[in-house]
Amino acid sequence: MNVVFFGTASFGLPSLEAIAAHPNHRLVAIVTGPDKPMGRGLSTSPTSVGSWAEHRPERLQSLELVADLQKLNADVYAVVAYRILPEAVFAIPRYAFNLHASLLPAFRGAAPIQRAIMAGETRTGVTTFLLEKTVDTGSIVAQRETQIGLLENAGDLTDRLSRLGAELVIETLEILASGRLTPRPQNSALASPAPKIGPADQILDFDETAAHLINRVRALAPRPGATVGFQGKVIKIFALRDAGFLPDGARPGSIVAADPKAGLLVAARDRVVSVARIQPPGRKVQTGAEFVRGYHVSVTDRFEPLPEHSTLPPEADSG
Repeated sequence: MNVVFFGTASFGLPSLEAIAAHPNHRLVAIVTGPDKPMGRGLSTSPTSVGSWAEHRPERLQSLELVADLQKLNADVYAVVAYRILPEAVFAIPRYAFNLHASLLPAFRGAAPIQRAIMAGETRTGVTTFLLEKTVDTGSIVAQRETQIGLLENAGDLTDRLSRLGAELVIETLEILASGRLTPRPQNSALASPAPKIGPADQILDFDETAAHLINRVRALAPRPGATVGFQGKVIKIFALRDAGFLPDGARPGSIVAADPKAGLLVAARDRVVSVARIQPPGRKVQTGAEFVRGYHVSVTDRFEPLPEHSTLPPEADSG
């Protein structure tokens, strides 16, 4: 089949590479987003798939883009981590499908991986579905399910689902090429939302259960990270672990133990958590023990939830 690929994020690279290498399908064009300023110097950089792409439209409904796409005579559009396609575009080929990083209709929206981890889900997957006007609602072509690891964060799961998704994209192309398409309508009564992660989602409040805190931190790692106040500064946390039962009288957010070798233990609502990966302002991500040694932490200190309007530090690599 003649395929046009639409994608921007690195999540789509395994799918793009799989299509390009497959003997039964011909990649006739790649469409990505326009180059954008990135980094501290705001130098213009292409998207993750930009080095492959011929088309970088600002407007998806431009007459020029639509005309260019029509000339390609593609059989199918494969969309992976891209903007919402207007009907004027997705109606051009015989088929247009999207790869979504959840088991639809669960977690429809921009952040399905993060929202699934935040919700404490133990299983997720990838879905291909036929495009229609409303977002993430089209009939399902194929799905693959997988378990979410207990310590797996959003970055780890994204990498794994991108590879699983590439297999599903090829499976979907094979289904379409063979004429065996039997799309299954989604049951909207079972749908759940997965809105984009915002600043309020990043804030940790230790007056929550340990499981809730651990899942939120996992969902926000390796970026943008979960934020909390400490000694009047904004701190980012990238990994927490369950450390056992709560001592009598320990208030949520209070330091239960601060040992330069053993690390940092903090009280949640119901249990104690160990801070495994933490980032002070202007520093690299470090272990809880390194934080204790460098930040003069004592058992009189507390982690405090930040107000939603707090200025957050720049994103950093969690290492």
